[in-house]
Amino acid sequence: MRGGSTGNAAGRPERAPGAGTASAAGARRRGIAVVLAALAVAASAAAAPADTPAPQPAPEHAAPGVQWGTCPPRTTAGERCGTVAVPLDHDHPGDRTLQIGVSRSPATGSAAERQGVLLINFGGPGAGAVGSAAAFARLLPDPVRRAYDVVGFDPRGRATSTHVDCLDLATFARAPKPDTALTTAAGQQAIVDAARVYSDGCKAKAPDLLPYLTTRQIADDMDAIRTAFGEDKINYLGYSYGTYLGAVYGQRHPDRVRRMILDSIVDPTQVWYGTGAGQAHAFWLRWRDWADWTARHDAAYGLGTTRDAVLAAWNRTREALAASPADGALGGTEFDTLTIGGLYSDRQWPALAQAVSAYAQRSDAGPLRDLKGAATADDENFDSVFQTVTCADAPAPADPAVFARDTEDLGRKYGYLGANIASAGACLSLQSNTLPPTVIDGKGLPPVLLIQGTRDPATPYTGAAHMRAALPSARMLTVQGSGNHGQFIGGGPCVDDAGSAYLVHGTLADDASCPALPEPDPGTRAPRGAVPPVR
Repeated sequence: MRGGSTGNAAGRPERAPGAGTASAAGARRRGIAVVLAALAVAASAAAAPADTPAPQPAPEHAAPGVQWGTCPPRTTAGERCGTVAVPLDHDHPGDRTLQIGVSRSPATGSAAERQGVLLINFGGPGAGAVGSAAAFARLLPDPVRRAYDVVGFDPRGRATSTHVDCLDLATFARAPKPDTALTTAAGQQAIVDAARVYSDGCKAKAPDLLPYLTTRQIADDMDAIRTAFGEDKINYLGYSYGTYLGAVYGQRHPDRVRRMILDSIVDPTQVWYGTGAGQAHAFWLRWRDWADWTARHDAAYGLGTTRDAVLAAWNRTREALAASPADGALGGTEFDTLTIGGLYSDRQWPALAQAVSAYAQRSDAGPLRDLKGAATADDENFDSVFQTVTCADAPAPADPAVFARDTEDLGRKYGYLGANIASAGACLSLQSNTLPPTVIDGKGLPPVLLIQGTRDPATPYTGAAHMRAALPSARMLTVQGSGNHGQFIGGGPCVDDAGSAYLVHGTLADDASCPALPEPDPGTRAPRGAVPPVR
């Protein structure tokens, strides 16, 4: 998740204090997309040769509660899509139901090898998986593909599920956004006004849904999916926000969990406002890691041979864009957002360094424009789910002065990125459910595998340690020195072998560690389009 969060992948909310802003969710969305594509690129080296016959899938297992239909455009062959009906409120079922989009890519092994369904969630909240299950299944180690039907779902509010859209696309895409670094009264008022427009849109478009767009309800939707697919228990793989969703599911339905991997882990004790300070610090550290790497490759980027020189060039670029937004739309806040998105994976570092270099040296905003991309209706839907779920999950401050204080404090400590993470968001006036967050204690859960990089900025390591302490049956695989968000699949043989052994054989050793992958070369291209666009 971003500072503001988590985007697609394997990745997200690790909710920052102001993570309710559209720019925050945008960073999360971009980070998720980067990680998903990176997974595909990293895994492609281990793919079977083209002339190797693909294993034939076992006969598809029954799914008595799924209404099968059509899949989204560009869905990989071999995936079947449909919907499952669920109550609006699982705690008090009535006549009102929602439709939850689901899909399945069947196991490729024999019927005897099949071990059930593997539900996947790429983060957010807001990342969907309908239309991506087959593409993702192809990245899994062969023993996992043979054993499991990969089942994707779109959380309530998202994509093929009952839909929530807080803004029209023109309003959502309007830029530049208010500068999150401004601590003046006028600057803060502009941020608060934008947040109110967002929250008013949510209230106008989906007033009856808002109290039920929560992680608790999404977790119960997962249990309805389990029933619809005719399974006694589920196996689950969750990245980023998906780790919190998995933990909540396990808390509510521990007897229905068979195996569970939680990768890039949300702090279950900080939902969601309290994660901001930790995220601000972690992104600041990863920003410095990027600067160190860029300085080592000064011949390629010309931003300086020291960390301080590179960071000074980044700051000058930010200040120039804030003063005069490129194309009248790419300002300081947009630059913060695309930088945060580029820090989710070091595979994105070359693109970020090249974009900063082009602007710093030639005032060429083209590469920055490419990184930012154009807003789409799908982006708006992702952000709407992100905002509504994080605001409904737990109470947040309703006083703009709190955000102004945090903006000044985190900006002073961690620069523009810290201020961006602390800026006020929709939760100022979109708190539709004030129940306290679910307390996670892991009671009754079977063994769970946790995977975490030590320098992950979106879900800092301290949060993973808190999840490890909250789940007595869990074991932690720590990826030393890695700041990539999303480790299982393409995180290296050490990580992938451990995840595969757990899913296929139930093997779970004591807490262990794996080495980080090597940093990228300057010529590495940012991964794009390797999997269907899931946000």
